[in-house]
Amino acid sequence: LDINMFQQLIVHLNIPKSELNINSLVTCCKNASRSVFQQLFQALIVHIQHRVLDYVLGSRWHPNQSKPAPWQCPDCGSRHGFKRRGSRRRSLKTSNGTVHFPLLQVTCCDCGKTFSPFPRLLGIARGHRLTREFEQLICHVVKDMSYRKTSQLFHLLADAEVSPHTAHRVVQNYGQRAKIVENDQQQIEQLQYDSTKIKASADKRGIDVHVAISIGQRTQVSKKRVHCDKTLVNVQVSRSPSKLKKILKNTTITQLTVDGLSGLIGYIQKKKLNISVQRCLWHIPKTALHNLLLDGVDKERRRKLVRPMKRFLFDEKRSVFERLMCYKITMDFFANSGFSKTATLLENAFPYLFTYKSNAEKNPDKNIKYDRTISIAERLMREINRRFENGARWTAKGAENLLTLKLIEELNNTQSYDYLWKLKKQLKATCQVILC
Repeated sequence: LDINMFQQLIVHLNIPKSELNINSLVTCCKNASRSVFQQLFQALIVHIQHRVLDYVLGSRWHPNQSKPAPWQCPDCGSRHGFKRRGSRRRSLKTSNGTVHFPLLQVTCCDCGKTFSPFPRLLGIARGHRLTREFEQLICHVVKDMSYRKTSQLFHLLADAEVSPHTAHRVVQNYGQRAKIVENDQQQIEQLQYDSTKIKASADKRGIDVHVAISIGQRTQVSKKRVHCDKTLVNVQVSRSPSKLKKILKNTTITQLTVDGLSGLIGYIQKKKLNISVQRCLWHIPKTALHNLLLDGVDKERRRKLVRPMKRFLFDEKRSVFERLMCYKITMDFFANSGFSKTATLLENAFPYLFTYKSNAEKNPDKNIKYDRTISIAERLMREINRRFENGARWTAKGAENLLTLKLIEELNNTQSYDYLWKLKKQLKATCQVILC
């Protein structure tokens, strides 16, 4: 229905002269806008309902029962023969506060059932007290903020009452239904995988969060800034990345970049998958520092031993052969010095040091920059740790639900996110405000 509506609103503002300043004016206008929103919303929704009833049933004094109704009786299923029967009150919490409005009712002439057809026509779910747009806004805020702070933020800025328990229920409800759309997994060229521990499950040490990100094209935005297309492929809160192993088995991926602690290298070798593995070059010196500590080396000497390794691993001016020779010399030095744990680390990483170079040479036509580190996934791990370091102990399922909502929104999964909410594109209504 094409609804054109003119509604006149009269706003009264009482501003004390003794407190007349810019701050009091802002507060008065803010309170007035909320009141105007309440009145305008109620008038508009009542007007829409009357227009629908007039279109289907005819005007109040000239009823017409010839048109089939866009609803049906919940008892007998009839689509013909309805008459108006008063209204009932309904309240909904929105991002602009709580709104109260009447729902017009009809009575079926066949069975005598009285009901309101407008909850279904207006998209109001049965038993829900929050609008879908408000629930989406709650999930958007909660992904970076605790439930308690989210409740306080809505009360402070939007005058919308939502308890931490309600925010938690909304997030868990949508997190369980969130799915990562897997239509483009066959086109994945390279993956970055990383994991971190969060304070969840009954284990005192926590449980692992496994995240796999598809890395796409890189676009030069400015001289020092490059934009990278990245998409969430998998997120799982468990002790083992079982979902990611199934993805690796069923898809064609050229390169998988890992930090070496995932166990995926052994899985790829066991299943004989045609996937080349790149060890993160940033993690090798970092892990070597820790292993030297286990080998009994003091702090100052650890830094001196690892510093040259950082230089030749990232020196793109040198050839791969020269860098491999420097790496082999360093590995032999640690082995001959009795640093067995550090030597074992370097030996295990040796076959996967410069896979990104060989992939670039094998696929020159693809014009893809293959990764040598998991820097994008590592930054994401820091954000995940920051979100879950709030002193509470999560359940593994609750943490996974929140992370799924957070990551499908942040990592360009617009298809997955839009599928979850099923909200139509917001259209700008034509309106005009006249002060007289």
